[in-house]
Amino acid sequence: MIKKIRVEDLEIGMFVEDFNVPWMDHPFMTSKKKIRSAREIDQVRAHDIREVYINTDRGKDSARAVPLDEARAAVAEAFQREVVAAGTGPDPAPDPGPAGAVDPAFEAELVKARAVYDEAKGMVKGLLEDVRLGRSLDGERAVKTVDNMVDSIVRNQDALTSLTRLKSFDDYTFQHSLNVSVLTLALGRHLGILKDELRRLGIGAILHDLGKMRVPEEILNKPGRLTDEEFAVMKTHPLHGAKLLMDTDAVPDDSATVALNHHERFNGRGYPRGLEGMSIGKFGLISAIVDVYDAITSDRVYHRGMESHQALQKIYEWSKTDFYPVYVHKFVQCLGIYPVGSVVELDTGEVGVVCRQNRADLIRPVVRLVRDADGSLLGRPLDVDVSEPDPRGDKPFARTVQRTLDPGEAGFDAEAVLAPASRGKAA
Repeated sequence: MIKKIRVEDLEIGMFVEDFNVPWMDHPFMTSKKKIRSAREIDQVRAHDIREVYINTDRGKDSARAVPLDEARAAVAEAFQREVVAAGTGPDPAPDPGPAGAVDPAFEAELVKARAVYDEAKGMVKGLLEDVRLGRSLDGERAVKTVDNMVDSIVRNQDALTSLTRLKSFDDYTFQHSLNVSVLTLALGRHLGILKDELRRLGIGAILHDLGKMRVPEEILNKPGRLTDEEFAVMKTHPLHGAKLLMDTDAVPDDSATVALNHHERFNGRGYPRGLEGMSIGKFGLISAIVDVYDAITSDRVYHRGMESHQALQKIYEWSKTDFYPVYVHKFVQCLGIYPVGSVVELDTGEVGVVCRQNRADLIRPVVRLVRDADGSLLGRPLDVDVSEPDPRGDKPFARTVQRTLDPGEAGFDAEAVLAPASRGKAA
């Protein structure tokens, strides 16, 4: 059985299933480990890890450990309570009308956003390959591409951000850079950053991993945990990236701080400089959250990507140590507890795709239904407002999101469901 336990209660003989920190933020060669000495427990504590998950089938149990389902329920409750209590703040997006209505701004922008996204992906791939081959970086091309992305985000942020869910295993390096930029722009806008500064943030974000092109491929593409020596080489990539951006015409100097600081951690355990707290700077604090979020929602050789809802809860857990909590709350509010494009099952048994956020109640989005309560495909997807009250009065709401589903489990193409011509309207 998997259980959660405080590090103060960790004992020799326990088997750690999950160190409950982002990839490579713990001191051991593997992410699963049997604790064999007091020194290893001290190493966990020294990395400011506060709670871990243990496997009692492979090691010692404890009366103080909490079963996984109970631990997850507690995190989910605190996650929703804190994020909602923090308030969404002013929403810079134009009000599209009542919560149940179709959002014409989203549907119109989605067509444009796909073109912007595809163009940006090609640009990132080309620029990273140029750096790998020792050619000069075309800063003006990056600036022009980011300008188009900023315009799309300002018109309707949900359209472009919904495309970040389209993951490609083979194109991870290029797509990660693009997704980090899109999500960073969305968070920056939600924080009220003005357009010119948003542009500088986006330029840094889309090129934040440029320094990895200076890391040997055998380290960069290693299908597993790096050795201490290999990790030391990997940790130089923010320095390489910042220098490349500082030396590139048309790239603003403060854009380079995204490349430099996106691996810094709020508790001072990051790299390359071990900065702590607000000294990381606004651009670094924002990009650190988004970089990890996109990484853990992507399939890699060494792990399967999490669904967005689960990943946001993980980011929330890690906000106690690794990330600036205020920005984490804003990031969740920006994407929604169930981000646009999430495949969800309702308590009625119906299945659909989140197509619009409800800023007044983040756990009650608008869902485009694809399957009815019996599991049959609808003739045409139907938009329903999960905040609508139950007409019979048997319960507070007619529908409630029960859980998120893997898109493959749902048996339909979520992107196609979001296409403007796909839906009908609830009566």
